[in-house]
Amino acid sequence: MRSRAVFLSLLMAMLFGAAGCAMLEPVEETAPRYASSTELYNKALENYQNGKYSRAKDLFQEYIAQYPNSTIFRIALYYSGHCYQMLGEEKEALVIYNRVVATYGEDDFWGEQAFKRIGQIKGDPL
Repeated sequence: MRSRAVFLSLLMAMLFGAAGCAMLEPVEETAPRYASSTELYNKALENYQNGKYSRAKDLFQEYIAQYPNSTIFRIALYYSGHCYQMLGEEKEALVIYNRVVATYGEDDFWGEQAFKRIGQIKGDPL
């Protein structure tokens, strides 16, 4: 009986010890990975210009989520759409291009570019 009590005590100690260690795991980083909106945008653009569309798309999406009031928001939005298009994800690209056109209009440079891309995806002649 005593050996069973010792066994249970050791088992409990191990379980509580393991739980305690789990609580000491590092917490996910909550600070931004980039020092500024400019640094994030430039990193996204660099990846875009180097043909790394998947990484650029992720960075542009991060920029869009973090800086919706930025003066270059529409540019980041357009480029994220083009990244989707270049990756063959045309449905997602259309959603973004339509958002650019709906928000900024066809008279805006980026709205006009998005409108042209919509036509390109749909196969409309330019």
